Amino acid sequence: MTLKGDISKSEHIDWRYIPITIQKLELDKKYKIALIVAFGCFFGLRLKSILTLRWEDVLNKESFEIKDKSKVRTIFIVDDIRNLIRRIYIKLGSAELDQYIFLNNSGKQVLSSQYVNKQVKLLFTKYEIPYQNLSSDSFLKTFCIKYLELKDFTSEAKRWISKILGHGSWTITAQFLGYSNDSEDKDNYNAFSMDMDF
Repeated sequence: MTLKGDISKSEHIDWRYIPITIQKLELDKKYKIALIVAFGCFFGLRLKSILTLRWEDVLNKESFEIKDKSKVRTIFIVDDIRNLIRRIYIKLGSAELDQYIFLNNSGKQVLSSQYVNKQVKLLFTKYEIPYQNLSSDSFLKTFCIKYLELKDFTSEAKRWISKILGHGSWTITAQFLGYSNDSEDKDNYNAFSMDMDF
């Protein structure tokens, strides 16, 4: 458990494990955990936001809006995840559309974050996914790192990720992600030299 003001120490997951893990979870009938992993890694949502979703928010939709840290974000659903949502909706018995997706077995309340984190660790161990410190934050961090890598850590990409996370600066975002600027700083300093190119 992190103290107020502390940055979560959970780590991101290497992207190559994400699609196969979601497939394994679906095959093992761990449908809700499969959707949690997908929504965290493909939508960049915190677990508390994921757990508020209802079927009507995401089923057969190309996008949806969600309030995250007092800001409204539009989330776009790629075809693969839209198909996953549709399959799992049917496999879970096609509930009423206004029902929360992540209800517990009693059907009276949504899953707790403690339960989700415990299940994630158990299943990732079972699937031999390497990790040292895994939690539901890992999925959000995976989304962020994947995007930054695709965009070569450009200033625009860093700004967008900081905005998504609701951080006031890249420094806070980098700390949250566990990203070190050391190599980038070295490259910046290497731009200076004593060569006299006039």
